[in-house]
Amino acid sequence: MSNSISSLFSSSEISLVVSQLETRLDAPITVEKDEVKTDQAQISALGAVQGALSSLSSALSQISDPSSIDAMQATVSNSNVTASAAASAVGGSYALSNIILAKPQELLSTLYASGSAQIGSGAGTLTFTFDGGGSATVNVASGSASVGGIAKAINTADVGVTASIIQSGSGAYLSLQGTETGTSEAFGVTGTGSLAGLNYSASGSGSTLSLTQAARNAQFDLNGALVEEPGNSDLSVVQGLTINLTASGSASIKIAASTENLSTALTSFTSEFNNALSVLAKETEYKAASSSSGSASKSSSSAQVGPLLGDVSVEQLSQALLSSIASAAGSGVSAASIGLTLGSGGSLTFSSATLASAYAKNPEAVNNLVQKIEQSVSGVLAGAIGSGGSSTSGSGAGEIGEESTNLQSTVTSLDEAISTQESLAAQQVASLEEAFSTAESKFSSASTTLSYLSAILGTSSGSGG
Repeated sequence: MSNSISSLFSSSEISLVVSQLETRLDAPITVEKDEVKTDQAQISALGAVQGALSSLSSALSQISDPSSIDAMQATVSNSNVTASAAASAVGGSYALSNIILAKPQELLSTLYASGSAQIGSGAGTLTFTFDGGGSATVNVASGSASVGGIAKAINTADVGVTASIIQSGSGAYLSLQGTETGTSEAFGVTGTGSLAGLNYSASGSGSTLSLTQAARNAQFDLNGALVEEPGNSDLSVVQGLTINLTASGSASIKIAASTENLSTALTSFTSEFNNALSVLAKETEYKAASSSSGSASKSSSSAQVGPLLGDVSVEQLSQALLSSIASAAGSGVSAASIGLTLGSGGSLTFSSATLASAYAKNPEAVNNLVQKIEQSVSGVLAGAIGSGGSSTSGSGAGEIGEESTNLQSTVTSLDEAISTQESLAAQQVASLEEAFSTAESKFSSASTTLSYLSAILGTSSGSGG
């Protein structure tokens, strides 16, 4: 008999027994881990689908009420005016004639030797009095009463008048100009101290500054009605229409409905629609294995399978979305006739020019059809991700959200089961190893006892002989 269990079982044999037990215990755990990986891949794919459909829902909300985003456009006949129309503008034509631009007042001093020439000695003030009411005073310090110094002081004070120096071959002039146009912005000038020589009055009495341009309002006839405004820009003389005068003369303005805003919304919708189709195709795709061979090399690839291949509810979404466009028609117009065309590859294209043409013929029919498309696509999305277009999982999140929630619950349960089984497996392996260790210890103890008895019996037998 051997002195230890290792004489009965080698260490390799013991390791083999333990390994076989671990393999048997790990088998169901491996299956469950593979299922977790599959479920997690599906959850991720469902998340991608939810995100794409949610983005489509957001784009869709922009066309839920097409009439609310209808725009009006102003078209002008020439560069004498520019114009813009708000949504509140009413379609029509407007003729502008006898346009006279508004001007600011301009004054010019007498000729001085140069821009650095002193107008007077010591400090002084200039007081500007405006016809529309109000006045402002500019103080010029002693030693700064030169042509250039006065101009700098006026511009720094920012009193509604700007100053500049006009150079000529024989000297320099001080030029004063109002910052605003219109008759109410006409101004008088009163100088004191070293600037007492700078004065202007509309009556001409005591004026040393010459009037080179009188302040005036803008004037024009609009469809025969005389209009007078203090400025040339942002004139709101017709509801929803803003006019800017740029030159004298005449011009015409036409206001008509525009598809600009609706076109922008449909462009965004088309982009998100195609993105949703692309994501659905990717997550449910199947590409068969391929192989090629030749004299020089051989190559092959395994089949590619999307995580959601075979998921009927997801696979049917693409067809449902496409049908919602293809079947839309009403009042003599179809999706294609307003610029929404389905290609042979299953993608959607949009033509703003086609939309504009259809809109010009029948804007109400176009708006109704767009709204019908929105409602049809919204119905598909409601079933998939909930009526609110939300990608939030759980109740009310649609089939996609509920499926994702159920898969996540399955993954949680599997993770818990795997953890429990791994713990039990570890205990069984440890018990087996402990059993081998105990057996070895017992056999070692028995071998020692046997050796002791053999020694005694051997000694006794020798003495008796």
